[in-house]
Amino acid sequence: MDQIKPQDAQFLYTETADNFNHITLLLNFDGPAEGQKKEVDYGALIKFLQLKLKPHPIYSQRLLRLPAELDYPYWVYDEEFEPDAHFTVLPLTVPGDWKALREEVCYLHSQPMDMRRPLWDVTIFTGVNCNGSHKNGFTIVIRLHHVAIDGVGMVKLLASFASPIRDVGESASVEESGVAEFSWPNVAGRAVKNRLGHSIDLGRTLLNSTAYVSDSARRFLRTKPSERPRVYPCRFNAGVGGDKIFDVVGVDLKVLSALRGLHAGATMNDVILAICAGALRRYLEKHHELNSHSLVAWVPVNARSSGGGSDTGNNLSAFTAPIYSNIADPAARLAKIVAATQNGKTGKSATGLLLNVTKNLPATEQYLFARAINATSAASSTCNLFVSNVPGPAQPISLAGHRLESLAGLPPLGEGMGLFIATPSYNGKLYFNVISTASILPDIEFFMECIEESFIEMKSKL
Repeated sequence: MDQIKPQDAQFLYTETADNFNHITLLLNFDGPAEGQKKEVDYGALIKFLQLKLKPHPIYSQRLLRLPAELDYPYWVYDEEFEPDAHFTVLPLTVPGDWKALREEVCYLHSQPMDMRRPLWDVTIFTGVNCNGSHKNGFTIVIRLHHVAIDGVGMVKLLASFASPIRDVGESASVEESGVAEFSWPNVAGRAVKNRLGHSIDLGRTLLNSTAYVSDSARRFLRTKPSERPRVYPCRFNAGVGGDKIFDVVGVDLKVLSALRGLHAGATMNDVILAICAGALRRYLEKHHELNSHSLVAWVPVNARSSGGGSDTGNNLSAFTAPIYSNIADPAARLAKIVAATQNGKTGKSATGLLLNVTKNLPATEQYLFARAINATSAASSTCNLFVSNVPGPAQPISLAGHRLESLAGLPPLGEGMGLFIATPSYNGKLYFNVISTASILPDIEFFMECIEESFIEMKSKL
């Protein structure tokens, strides 16, 4: 019987009635398995996926929340678990092109998950004509709730799909753990102990941060009000309820890597931020919303140890940084971004302090804090958009003999944070995945053109 961590709970408690915190992963395949001329055996494919998912802790476990959020929820075995109920095979609407696939995926991503059962499901779309050369391709769409897994965990899960099925391990029966040992008296006692432990950790975190807070206060008071850094709200700082939209554009990973040479010390993440900033500059300029203030990005960072850590749950840090969308020259913009991100990665920031505090809040306070964040759209005062880079497999992989052609991912949107640019990579390409709402980004196709043009402009500087 495992208990979720405070950081996991944030993705549970910030969920609303019309904005949901699951991750949607698209895996695009080009027709039958290698060496086969017949149609895809979807029954065998589902069996393969079941065996691969079975070792994952969330496969057959559901969340059990305590009354009044007195402590963090537990993962317990779902006695009514039916693996087949988590799989759906659907023919894609004719003509089976990218537009039709996007519409179906956007609909899925905008629907809530059933919180009473294990928090994952798989939809396989057949008759997909945009994944490769065949007209009988298919796309696997996997939804997992963010309370159970983060982007790095998703990549590790994908890597496990690529390995062959073993007789021992994946084929073993699911251990029905967590039922007999659960008892309310034990949980109540543990809740008291956990509250004391979290309170002590919170006090220690605040005590260790006094020097930073004091220095920040002194710098703030010494700086003229007009020169103090701040986030200027824009069209992306809006409500995100309702249906979501997304699109994807891929770029050559080798060229992207070469762009680091435009400024000493630039990382791949810096280049991605510079391209995003250039695209945003073009987009806002068209809408007569470009001004002299830089947009600010929230950049998640994997906080796992070098050993990798657990594949489940969340282990993230983050920093905020200006991306200098107010600078036209891409090389000059990159130079400023490098300096900003290097400063952000030190961890000595208001964002880092906030994350450390929330990682140590007792459950009730975490719940109340999350509701307050949603009610006030407080996230919009810290940044204008999210930009996340999670490297995927560098070499082509196959699942049950089917070669993976491309991938995409849709993370959740935060209230008041209506633009997320996720950039997973796979097999020599990096994919700019743009997630928003139709009211915030009504012309997403134009925004994708802006990303391509920004990439080309940076490439011209090589």
